Amino acid sequence: MALKAKQLSAPIGADLLPQLMREAALPLEESERIPMDKLVPASKEWNFYAPLPDDKMLELIESIRENGLLHPIVVWKRKDAPTMVLSGHNRLEAYKKLYQATGDEQYAAIPCMVKTDLTPAQAQEIVVDSNWVQRTLSPSEKARSIRQKYALAGRKARAANGSEHTSTYDIIAQQYGLSGRQIARYVKLGSLQEDLLRLLDSGALSVAAGVKFADLPPQQQALAAQCVAQHGVKGVKLAACKPGISDEELKRLFQPEKPKQQYVTVQMEVPASLQQEFLHMAQHWLKERVGAP
Repeated sequence: MALKAKQLSAPIGADLLPQLMREAALPLEESERIPMDKLVPASKEWNFYAPLPDDKMLELIESIRENGLLHPIVVWKRKDAPTMVLSGHNRLEAYKKLYQATGDEQYAAIPCMVKTDLTPAQAQEIVVDSNWVQRTLSPSEKARSIRQKYALAGRKARAANGSEHTSTYDIIAQQYGLSGRQIARYVKLGSLQEDLLRLLDSGALSVAAGVKFADLPPQQQALAAQCVAQHGVKGVKLAACKPGISDEELKRLFQPEKPKQQYVTVQMEVPASLQQEFLHMAQHWLKERVGAP
């Protein structure tokens, strides 16, 4: 359930999202140009987001070529380590391609909004927040983003009055414009194995099923992924999918129920002398056709 508006003490880096949104709109004149060969991308653990598809990258390259870069990228200038890109990996890639294609020195360095006083947790949160704000994410990217955000924020946050505790789900929900219930579901989905996340992105796995399968250990999640790929999730008895379920029970959840055989009563008149013969013949025929005893 989402919170009503009130003052909350925010989790680590929670002020970074509105600040990041303001800085994303700053003019290039307030940025610093940094040579591209001095920049390194954020680690895959932080920046797990898919790069732009080729057609969208071409659109971005053409936009930069015609209109220039509209907003600076965000980087983290660290002591004794290369400067890391936190927001703008696709824009940096577009700059690289333009420089390779044209050799124009204007693309040898890219405008950057430089951060210096960050903790690793705050830097990681900028990667998550900026992708949430700037991109259309797949269901799995949303789930992994919110799970990382939740891990960075901590399990609980105290309200401003110092006596009431508010779920971190609701605090993140306020920042991301979702409900606390949605945040909780995404946190669970973020623990799914890769095969299930791919099925979630393809639409073969429903969110409700994903939340259920998230409670299973990794080996059973892999088994669930195989079952979903073979049978789909339509008609799956999700309510019975609980921690501690056996592999055989899990497989049976995906087996469609056989339709119940319907019976009718048939009345016929036969000569009394043929009664036993007729009954024997009818029973034999039923046993061959429907397995009746």
